[in-house]
Amino acid sequence: MKRVFTLLLAPVILGFLAPHLLPAERQRIGFLFNLGFMTKGRISANWLTFGPELMIPLGTSVSLNPEVTVWGSSFGTSSYFVAPGALVSIRLGRLSVGAGPVRRLKYSGYPKADSSERISLKIQVGYGSWNSRIALIVIPLPTNDGVHYGLAFGIGF
Repeated sequence: MKRVFTLLLAPVILGFLAPHLLPAERQRIGFLFNLGFMTKGRISANWLTFGPELMIPLGTSVSLNPEVTVWGSSFGTSSYFVAPGALVSIRLGRLSVGAGPVRRLKYSGYPKADSSERISLKIQVGYGSWNSRIALIVIPLPTNDGVHYGLAFGIGF
């Protein structure tokens, strides 16, 4: 069933993206430093997050955004994650919508059976102005352990 859904959804997405995949002439690679927080199924913040994100233009409105984020509960050496990922983002004016794989890599303090260490889909909706962005983040976990929600503030250079 998942393959059938993917095979039906892929042409729709490609059809939508086709006009936006024009050559990325005169567009430069962007850089954001993100600072925010992530939760796990509730409103109170579980982790503070920070890390860099590149914005590599693939067309006039589409970009590839590789990122590495550190999630820390106390920012000591007792419990933190490193979460590399890559998003494909579509910009519609100041609004951006992106999705892509992300994986948390445990460094200490959490049990090995934590399902959030598997590759998950990250969905991000952002609003940008000049050299800054605010983004809402949703990461559904691959098992039924819940959903991570987050908010990130990015400053561009």
